[in-house]
Amino acid sequence: MSAHPPRPASPANTDVIAHLAQTFAAGRYDEVVTGARALTHRAPNDGLAHKLLGSALHALGQSEAAVAPLQTAARLLPGDAQTLSNLGNALAGAGRLDEAVAAHQGAIRLQPEAATPRYNLGCAYLAQQRKAEALEQFWQAFERSPQDRALAQLCREVLVELGDPALQLAFCRANVRLLPDDAAALAMLGGLLLEAGESGEAEAWLQQAVAVAPGSPVAWSNLCVALQNRAALGEAVAAGRRAAELAPDWALAHNNLGTALRDAGALAEAKASFLRALEVDPDYAQAYYNLGCACADLGDQAMARGAFIEAVQRTPRADWLLSGAHACRQVGDWDGAELLEAALQEQLADPAGLEVQRAHQVAPFAYLTTPGTTAAEQLRVARHFAARFSAYAPLPPRDAGMAPLPGAPLRIGLLSADFRDHATAHLLAGALEFLDRQRFHLVAYDYGPVRDDAYRQRLRGAIPTWVDVRELSDRQAAERMRADRIDIAIDLKGWTQGFRGGILAHRPAPLQMQWLGFPGTMGAPWIDYIIADPVVIPPGAEAGYSEQVLRLPQCYQPNDRRRAVAPRPDRAALGLPESAWVLAAFHQPYKITRPTFMLWMRVLRQVPDALLWLLEGDATAMAHFCQAAEEAGVEASRLVWAPHVPVAEHLGRLACADLALDTFPVNAHTTASDALWAGVPQVAWCGDTFVARVSASVVRAAGLGELVADSAAGYEALVLDLARDRARLADLRQRLAQQRLVCPLFDSAAFAADLARGLELAWERYRQGLPPAHLAV
Repeated sequence: MSAHPPRPASPANTDVIAHLAQTFAAGRYDEVVTGARALTHRAPNDGLAHKLLGSALHALGQSEAAVAPLQTAARLLPGDAQTLSNLGNALAGAGRLDEAVAAHQGAIRLQPEAATPRYNLGCAYLAQQRKAEALEQFWQAFERSPQDRALAQLCREVLVELGDPALQLAFCRANVRLLPDDAAALAMLGGLLLEAGESGEAEAWLQQAVAVAPGSPVAWSNLCVALQNRAALGEAVAAGRRAAELAPDWALAHNNLGTALRDAGALAEAKASFLRALEVDPDYAQAYYNLGCACADLGDQAMARGAFIEAVQRTPRADWLLSGAHACRQVGDWDGAELLEAALQEQLADPAGLEVQRAHQVAPFAYLTTPGTTAAEQLRVARHFAARFSAYAPLPPRDAGMAPLPGAPLRIGLLSADFRDHATAHLLAGALEFLDRQRFHLVAYDYGPVRDDAYRQRLRGAIPTWVDVRELSDRQAAERMRADRIDIAIDLKGWTQGFRGGILAHRPAPLQMQWLGFPGTMGAPWIDYIIADPVVIPPGAEAGYSEQVLRLPQCYQPNDRRRAVAPRPDRAALGLPESAWVLAAFHQPYKITRPTFMLWMRVLRQVPDALLWLLEGDATAMAHFCQAAEEAGVEASRLVWAPHVPVAEHLGRLACADLALDTFPVNAHTTASDALWAGVPQVAWCGDTFVARVSASVVRAAGLGELVADSAAGYEALVLDLARDRARLADLRQRLAQQRLVCPLFDSAAFAADLARGLELAWERYRQGLPPAHLAV
């Protein structure tokens, strides 16, 4: 807002003043200076002449020279607010900011409802770095001139510098109320609401923004995020692509597109988008983190590790430290993992650690796999992670008419992305086939990849009703479950990769449980029960869980006695000497900690004919393990690597092992039951948390409780005792062969009966109007 030419005042000089004002308006300031200076000599008390002279000098950039005539004008025209505004501008131009502020304040006193004096005062405050006071004046100026888009933009820019989200939100709401078609304000309002967790309202404003300005990359990119938040992944990808097309050199647009692509399962494209974001901005920490996630999903663990480290070097966020540590473990980089985990624990131990977790939402699965974490700590992390869904409104209580009629089967909703050839399906299929269909009607809510493999076909035979919820938002999926009259909803995924925990956050079913996929507490107030057993959650350990514990009498893990086992091959075909004592440890690398590996190396040093049979994986991890073996005094040739093969073939070759080894603190889970089903005794190392007690549960349910150790020393001694007493090991193997089909671990029918009783116990308690409580079947 520039200075305005003065109005004619003195009758004697009216024509001259009018001419000079027109000349000023035409921008011919040199002529105005000449004419006005002459007039001030002839009429020294004509305030308008002094005003014109000072205003023209300031317009020419001669602010210091402009001050004196404007001060004279202000003395001669004491009621002219415009003169004081122009004087304030000249003083500011001359660097005399305190005097400028005083002049502008005087103008405001004369014209309190005018926008220009407030704008000018705001500029003076801004020059003094008094940003909050500047914003106050700009905001008031905008309210007095609500069609001034440039002024609205200036307010938004100052708000960003001040960094106060509440103020930003308040202004943007005022902005769109006064200028409903201001696309930049609509986009910013949507972005602020996204950050505040108000994704639904954000999407509405952003849809309005792209309708008003379809060429706005900011609006499209923010809309991409809002659509992701309600799992409208196809629409999110389309919005992200539009933003990236409109702003090919905007890193954030490519980053947001990448996250949408990753959520939609287009991992290679997601990786390319993150790499493009880093081409544009090589110092973009968030893009490095997201690149790490995409690479981990793709199985490129080495690149994931590098990307996470780049991220934490720039921004050592708690959740990024944890992801980096997990990636380091995936490639056997124990030094890196331990360094990052120490930094993480230091953050979480800090008095501000609670706020760190709230802000960054440390991933519960990666955290519960971190050595040294307790059940109480895991619960705290899970609760903060679940809080991301705190704004999700529950569906209204279901109508009483939706309850099952007497004698009608309970409707059980199973929610997962793993209804396919996946460890969860391997375990689940047999038990579901035996579940009494007169008592239970199963419905699968599937949001995983479409793969029509043998396991999916078996599950389709066991689960009568299937609902595809991939393209539904969390609320839409919940509404579908409600419409389907689900009585008990069971989340089979928990907080593992690809989770859709937000669906049950809407409370579609009267009772909600979690089971099998996540070996710990979800910390989610909408999950009523965790299905467990007396080993994984022993009586007295319930305080570490937000859920009530529904304890099955045997192992919580179901198994499938129909699992095919291919014929046992010759050892030579597997690269195993016939005379070797083979220790199988087919674990993902992140489970193999330094203490566990060193324990194995001590065993190999003391048992000369022993070999360690490991699962082939990331080349970097294998190289690290081989180097660690050599440094521990064990030839790397005593580590034998097994390639990935189909499940039946894997189970067949497992029989060539003499003993299966456990890991700690993340035990063998499906890996343990695989070994036992293949007829190989499994040693278990039992700890304190759920994730560290699964092997003990599995081994006990197989009838081999003597193979459970409760300490590292006990575990090592047990393995060495079996190495020295091969006859005892042979007896254990024979016993396992004899009882394999009758032990609780592989009795699918008995498991299904126990599960049925547990579900009915929980439902009966609900039917009686009682709250969920710890239950034992």
